[in-house]
Amino acid sequence: MKIVSIWLAATLPLVASPAHADSAAPLPQFEVDAFWPKPLPNKWILGQVSGIATDRYDRIWVVHRPASLTPRERAAEQNPPEAKCCVAAPPVLVFDQSGNLLRHWGGPGAGFQWPQGEHGIFIDDNDFVWLAGNGKSDGQLLKFTVDGKFVLQIGKQGEGNDSNSTVRLGSPADVAVDVAAKEVFAADGYANRRVAVFDSETGNYKRHWGAYGKPPSDERTPPYDPAKPPSQQFGNPVHCIRIDKDGLVYVCDRTNNRLQMFRKDGTFVAEQRRQRVARARSTTSFSHPTGIKNSST
Repeated sequence: MKIVSIWLAATLPLVASPAHADSAAPLPQFEVDAFWPKPLPNKWILGQVSGIATDRYDRIWVVHRPASLTPRERAAEQNPPEAKCCVAAPPVLVFDQSGNLLRHWGGPGAGFQWPQGEHGIFIDDNDFVWLAGNGKSDGQLLKFTVDGKFVLQIGKQGEGNDSNSTVRLGSPADVAVDVAAKEVFAADGYANRRVAVFDSETGNYKRHWGAYGKPPSDERTPPYDPAKPPSQQFGNPVHCIRIDKDGLVYVCDRTNNRLQMFRKDGTFVAEQRRQRVARARSTTSFSHPTGIKNSST
């Protein structure tokens, strides 16, 4: 599979800790392809790109935030138009490997609550598209067909965070799906501090856990300090989640500069901590599973 080399400055540049630097495998190197994707139709432009994924057909899925574009950037949408360009593209776009636009959809609709702040996209092996949202009121996951037909909403929008809630999430950042077990895993999130698991067919709550597989807490934790023992709780945001071929669940604890690995039942396996380096001096970066991320996300 050809790797699409779109890469922006990573949200959190990381390098291996000195104790493991000599034995660490070289990190992947990326290059910006300024001509990918190909120009969009209808005077469309993208806002903050907050998620990218590939499906089993090697198509590239992008979710962006139309609301992040300013009125000046959307001048062609005004009535009457204030300029020839531009118009916000639909939130979800699908491209082939060459950057040709294949389909597009998304935005508010009947029967579901579209995210206040789009964040994260995942296409499962049954060809369903999952979306998360990190807006302050977002507490839901959404499931669609590849053509954008609504299938399922898990959770609901609302106020407040509760990392032990069974009915809503807290600004979830990312999604992963185990199609064999019919389970959807959420990195939950920008308000909550946990992994939450639901039935991917019915939306019923199944289980959740925090850092080290312990019950999560919403009590304030001290700022990250590499000289102190690692936090026993996830920070905000719990930023990504992926399941590997061996069934291990990888969770990004961005604030605390670490990855934690679990079995799918929440049993803690291991963690890998990293050291923060100055952004301007960094020559390598941590490869984020969900792809390109705008630095404001």
